[in-house]
Formats: sequence, structure tokens, C-alpha cells
Amino acid sequence: MNPCGISASSEEDALIREILAAEDFETRAFKSTSELVDKVKRALPGMRPGKNSYFNAACRYRVEDEHRAVSATFSFGWSPRVPPGPPSNGVSYELNGASGVTSTSGSSSTLLVQCDLPGELGAQSRNVWFSADAYFSVMPATGADVVDQAGKDRRMTLTYLMTRRVTDALGCENEPLAKPPVVKPLSAP
Repeated sequence: MNPCGISASSEEDALIREILAAEDFETRAFKSTSELVDKVKRALPGMRPGKNSYFNAACRYRVEDEHRAVSATFSFGWSPRVPPGPPSNGVSYELNGASGVTSTSGSSSTLLVQCDLPGELGAQSRNVWFSADAYFSVMPATGADVVDQAGKDRRMTLTYLMTRRVTDALGCENEPLAKPPVVKPLSAP
């Protein structure tokens, strides 16, 4: 099993098709679900104060033809527990208690989630954010690749849904992303 497999009728599938502007795409899982969970859990004790943990690439969805290459890549790790400030360039979001930000261009989005792990990592997990980074690339880049607000909202929704797969696999006791995503932009540049 891998964290990247999505069914053809799922919300994730519809969002990926819309974001990549393609009917079909290649899926690459960098790790199985158990490998990803193991690596994410092992990264937590090794965090240095004020620094992110190592982030583990999990999934990439890609379309490539003679005219363009478009992809969405998702990575997961831990970030220091500091209150998210206003983004210097992008849009802030509140998503059922999680916080997120998309870049001005829409080329990246980050979601910060409280994930209370069970067992010996529990205390440490309550002092950091579980963090998801999504990168969206279009090659060759053109000025037409800037994403509108609805596109940024779709990318943040997809980041939420992909992160939920990992928080479920991690066994976060507080079930931070159990509810369907309600994406609320808080600010725009």
C-alpha cells in the first residue's frame, strides 16, 4: 500500500486532474505508507530547536508531453511550534483548525496540523506542527501559469486531503483532519 494511490472517483483525483489540466497522469509513490510513517516518526526526536525536521517526499503526480511537464509533489515532516504569522507573499488559510498558506503564484502550499501521536512520541508531537509541503511545477514556465484564487483554493484543498491520508496513517489521536475540508482564505497579498 502507498499513500499516493487514489481512486478514479475520489475528490483527490478530480482535483489533481483539474490542477494538472489533464485527463490522465502518472503517479509516483516515493515510499510505502509504512515506510513514510516510520521515517516521519523517526524524524521527530531528531529535530533541532527552531528548525524543521527532515521532510520525506511521499507522492508525485505528473503529466509530460512534447509541450509541457506539469507536476504536484507532496512531502511531510515536522515544523517548530511558532504561531503562523501573516505570509510575506501568499494567501493564508484556516482549514478546520489547521493553518495553511499558498504562495502568491500558487506554486506551493503548506499545511500545519496539530498531530498528537500515541505512545512515547506523544509529548514531543504536541510541541510541534505536523507539516505538509506541496509543490506545483509547470515547465516551461510562462506568465500564464500564475494561479487565480480559485486555483489556490483547489491546491490547498488537495494538500489537506493528501495530508489527511498521512495523519490517519500516523494514528494522530486527535484526528485533526477528520472533517471534510472547509477552505477559508484569510488573507491575500
